[in-house]
Amino acid sequence: MSLPHCETLLLEPIEGVLRITLNRPQSRNAMSLAMVGELRAVLAAVRDDRSVRALVLRGAGGHFCAGGDIRTWPVPAPPGRKPTAR
Repeated sequence: MSLPHCETLLLEPIEGVLRITLNRPQSRNAMSLAMVGELRAVLAAVRDDRSVRALVLRGAGGHFCAGGDIRTWPVPAPPGRKPTAR
């Protein structure tokens, strides 16, 4: 199994199970654009890999996931209005 390098995820393949840990505990594992991209890359890498029978998704630091990290997601403003998030 060939897994991509990740900055925001910890990957632990253990006997046919891939344990994926969301690793941004300082933000309660809120999903940044980088984390979403890494998660997509990991899932694409194992999609057709018969040696991976199961995935376990968990969060570091006592939290699973606070949702999307709005500090990293672009928020388009409607025409004529200022953005509501920066």
